[in-house]
Amino acid sequence: MHSLRSYRLNCFLTTLGLLISSSQAVEYITKCGLRCSQGLQCKSKNRTLSYQYSSCLEQPSSMPSKILEDLKIFTVLKCVKEKQCSIFLNVKGTLLLNEHIRGVEICSSSMSTFQYQCLTVKFNKHNYKELAAQPVFIEYDCFSTSMAEYNAVTIKTIPHYCGVLLKQEHRVEDCTDKDIGRNIPTCIVGKLDYDIDKSQKTLSVQASDFLEDYAYHVRLCLKWFTCEDLGTSALIEVEDLKNVTLPYSQILPCLCIEGWSALPDARRIQLCPFKNYTEELWNGLTYNHKLQELSWEPSCPVDVNVNLCWMSESNENCIDLQNSFHKVQHKVTYSRIDPHPKLCIKFTTDKGSWVRCPFAYGYLPAWNMSITEQLNKLQLTFVTQDKAEFKMALCNRTAANKCEPIKELYITAGTMGVYSEVFNFPYDERDSNICVQGWRTDIEYSVRIQICGMLSKENYTKASPQFLWPMAITAILLITVTLVIFTGYMLFTALQPPYQKVFLYSSQLSRSIDVDVKEISHF
Repeated sequence: MHSLRSYRLNCFLTTLGLLISSSQAVEYITKCGLRCSQGLQCKSKNRTLSYQYSSCLEQPSSMPSKILEDLKIFTVLKCVKEKQCSIFLNVKGTLLLNEHIRGVEICSSSMSTFQYQCLTVKFNKHNYKELAAQPVFIEYDCFSTSMAEYNAVTIKTIPHYCGVLLKQEHRVEDCTDKDIGRNIPTCIVGKLDYDIDKSQKTLSVQASDFLEDYAYHVRLCLKWFTCEDLGTSALIEVEDLKNVTLPYSQILPCLCIEGWSALPDARRIQLCPFKNYTEELWNGLTYNHKLQELSWEPSCPVDVNVNLCWMSESNENCIDLQNSFHKVQHKVTYSRIDPHPKLCIKFTTDKGSWVRCPFAYGYLPAWNMSITEQLNKLQLTFVTQDKAEFKMALCNRTAANKCEPIKELYITAGTMGVYSEVFNFPYDERDSNICVQGWRTDIEYSVRIQICGMLSKENYTKASPQFLWPMAITAILLITVTLVIFTGYMLFTALQPPYQKVFLYSSQLSRSIDVDVKEISHF
């Protein structure tokens, strides 16, 4: 256990040492040049090549096998003043001095431009006896380079003996390095602040902390792979105030403010004030009535899944249409669609879903479906303004936005106007979750009108009383009318004059009583 802990500790210390060595700070120099070991007299000559090639000699047997011992490369900065520095490579090589060696050649090559910078260093022969077989160093820190550049550095002897050389690669730090970022002019981006005036549709931009001897550009752009210019920009001169006002026409999450110093290859800073306004992305739907095409093109780069859906009767759920899913990077187009108010398009990202219904307003439905029920029969009616084909099916509603298909009932072909069909449904097939769906089949994408609850057993058992209501109401009306007539008759007879009463009574008893009509009249 103790040995395992020691092993882990050694690994940790080794890793820590590598991390520390690989994260050395960039050094600053006041001047660059050649330096050699004390006592070693050397002189140099610079040359620049587009390529490097030289032949080599066989190594003498009296020469040690290892002449070049070490090669180290560092990034250094040479500054004229604050925020105005240049980048160089510091190269330090170590070798064993030998009578067969008259000097060394150090070369740095850019792996992007393939340009060589070479330094030839010659040794004074008078030093050979004193320094023979001793390690000496040669250091040179004037190889020019640039940010994030990959360089290959080689050191070899003069004359060049085959196989006697050292080679090492070095990557120059970029603007993310603390020292590089604050001292190289092209890295200094400045600072931007802004205020939004939505009523005037303007952005007030304040620029600061940029290069004092240079003008500063500010513009609006749409951030895609690059920031696409919108034609709205301003140039802040050195002596100007640092505030500018930029108008915008539309709020978009990729609408950004970009700023940079007016010098070649300057690094740029971008701020996007509306980056959280994703709601604006789902607008811009267009419909071509002639081609029956619904299109959407993103105004900003976004990873989104797009599909069509149809809104339920309660307008709470938009049920997905199969075979309409697309992962969109640019434009998506749906052809041969049904411009029905219930047809919608759904946008889904990792942050949620949004539904837009482009035909909800201003479009009258070109067709509709209705159901009426009488006793054990179901009458289905399609009404269409155009020539169209329809299909109807039963499904079992298992969730608010899910209805499993059971069976298709019929297909109508080439209908126009009103089309009805009557169906019988046995009692044992009825259920409150059974729904009827109808949709068009002569186009690619159609909404489904879904009607549920018509086939419940409760509705069936109450069907007869339901349809007896009109008869009951009629009977009640007849009874009421009869009572009113009878009551009126009784009142009428009660209010008649007395002679009419006697006449009526005498007519009923004329066979048993002999009464003088004249006397009665006189009376």
